[in-house]
Amino acid sequence: MNSAVRTRVRTALAACASGCVATGLIWGAAPAHAAPPPHPAGASVSPAATAAEPAPLLDAASPDGKRSRASGRLVGGGGTTCTATLVHATGKPDPGAKALVLSNGHCVDDAMGTNDVVIGKAAPADWSYTPAFFHDNVAEHKAFPVERVVYATMKDIDVSVLQLSATYRDLAALDVTPRTLATERPAPGTALRAAHAPTDGVEPGRRFLRLSTCEATASGVALHENTWLWKGATRTDCLGISGGSSGGAVTTAADPDRLVGMLNTIATPGYLGCGPGRPCEGGNEGLIVPGDDAAYVTPVDAVASCLDGKGLQLRKKGCRLDRGEQPKVTGGGLHTRSETATGPARWDAHVAPAATGGRTHVAVKSGPFGVVDCTSPEGYDKPRRLTGAGLDHKEVLPRKDNLYVLCVAAGPDATLKGAAWATSLAHPAYAYARVDNTAPTVAPAIDSRLFGEGEDASYWVYPVYAPWEITGYKVKYGPRAATDCADSAGYRDYLGIPASLKAADGPWTYCAVGYDNAGNATPPASFALSPEGVKSPRAARAPRSR
Repeated sequence: MNSAVRTRVRTALAACASGCVATGLIWGAAPAHAAPPPHPAGASVSPAATAAEPAPLLDAASPDGKRSRASGRLVGGGGTTCTATLVHATGKPDPGAKALVLSNGHCVDDAMGTNDVVIGKAAPADWSYTPAFFHDNVAEHKAFPVERVVYATMKDIDVSVLQLSATYRDLAALDVTPRTLATERPAPGTALRAAHAPTDGVEPGRRFLRLSTCEATASGVALHENTWLWKGATRTDCLGISGGSSGGAVTTAADPDRLVGMLNTIATPGYLGCGPGRPCEGGNEGLIVPGDDAAYVTPVDAVASCLDGKGLQLRKKGCRLDRGEQPKVTGGGLHTRSETATGPARWDAHVAPAATGGRTHVAVKSGPFGVVDCTSPEGYDKPRRLTGAGLDHKEVLPRKDNLYVLCVAAGPDATLKGAAWATSLAHPAYAYARVDNTAPTVAPAIDSRLFGEGEDASYWVYPVYAPWEITGYKVKYGPRAATDCADSAGYRDYLGIPASLKAADGPWTYCAVGYDNAGNATPPASFALSPEGVKSPRAARAPRSR
């Protein structure tokens, strides 16, 4: 999980200068729990681990530590920290072959879009992988440069395959041998183990491999977070997951040697609704907000289908990874009410030809996320010719609250039949739109502080956001006797500059109306400012304008 990006986004949330919008990757902070789960049989837990750690440190010499030597610290895009695992199709590689490690796609680039696929790209010189990343073998740690991004995507699955400059022989010299990948996904109720190296919320001297023991609570989950639409995810009750855990190797307790998935994201406590750091599940009942700390695992069976003894082969028969050959779709990501100032809400998507030729026609269909099957030809409209200028899709969106997906497939003719269309339908491109007519579920809140003394005393007042229910505000304020918060006159957008109100000119009333990303409003809230209702001036610093 991407700790550096999380820090940037969390800082932005704290500031919310012009309202909080879902613009960046953010994952959950390490949760605090009263006690760890039961230790797995054969696991050795460091004496340094405390009872408050739900994912205890792994010892290098323990049975689970020996199984986890292929996992370690990945330093990737922007200096972010994740977990990666050495892999091979059979577990018995050519010793002289360049080694491959498996991790999440967002560890390569958290700015990847809904449909992006990266293939065969040189990695920056500062990327590295350190296997056997245990707390009690620090003197043995050795970082190996990452040479190449063999494959990365966040479309359907959050996955990357990276090539090291080192060979499998170089890793074997450290007693690090590759793990294999399962071709099936864990069913609900399956006991799981996850080896990962969290950083967020973890003291600097304790950021090493840990073991979470947990259970799959749902499988085949359609998951939406930020701009990404994932499918086939496994929901788990794994605890102790935080920044740095992304890409962590997940196995079943019954077969702890084969990876069935990788840690991907969690539902961060403190966040509300759906947004970065708070993924939501799609299904027949609409978007479902998971409980706090629900941890999700991205499947690896598609990667397994493309691996052979020589590496990742995207054109191998039966390979199910997306080769990124679809038309380019832009304009997705709407978050709107069903009625807007210009009429009913509409799709605003544009379809442009793919970089590779031969796909002269395009077909589209749409439906609720987690329900519509974009890979099925059923429901697509008649294919239209796709010119160099592309096509616009401006159809009216459904009125019911939900997340809707626009499926876009391209082929060589208007038949929607044949091998070329089947290949396109296996990996269609997407746009999405969120229809939301529901007001925020929380009331506005403010932070007010008194600075100075006597005639120089002033209140500093600013509204407090509640991502992702309240992401913007309108405010007004004035003398208590003359200010009516129920009167819409006088409200203006809050632009991140706290109000400075001289205490001697009070008493004051501060009014706030909160808004979500679709523009739904809370009822107006009224706050009376008095010395008894603010924090001590000695304990506070004046907030900076942002």
